[in-house]
Amino acid sequence: MKNAVLTIIALLITSTAHAVTAEQFVRDFSEQTERTLKYINDERASEGKRLYCEKLNDEQIALIATAVQNPDTTVAEFVDYVGNNLKCYPEFFEPLGRENLGGFLLNTKAYVMDVLMIHEVLETLNEGRSPHDSELILESYDPYYLERLLKSQ
Repeated sequence: MKNAVLTIIALLITSTAHAVTAEQFVRDFSEQTERTLKYINDERASEGKRLYCEKLNDEQIALIATAVQNPDTTVAEFVDYVGNNLKCYPEFFEPLGRENLGGFLLNTKAYVMDVLMIHEVLETLNEGRSPHDSELILESYDPYYLERLLKSQ
């Protein structure tokens, strides 16, 4: 019984060992997003396709910070909130948004492209593995992996 309790305590301690602060998450996510944007835009430009934004602006970074203010925010909630509001991939007809049928039909691609990019960034932060939707966003990656990745490049 004592071993079971100690095992549970050890699991609880190690499961939160990689939790980061909201500020660190915003910094890491923003840095990785900008690296991803450069790669995606270079690839899309060579194919003659429409480009994403060049880098995140202050409003987009504030949006990410707002999304992680609550430490209980899950990966799914983060992706939903940021994906709906990031607007890094340009909407086809911005005045319509996605609120009505016309906007939904014309502008859904921008939402999908932003969500795909968000998932790509989260996977990169998480050693190539997609974090589960129910994971807390601040516990969804190992911040030391990003440091090791950057040093190896």
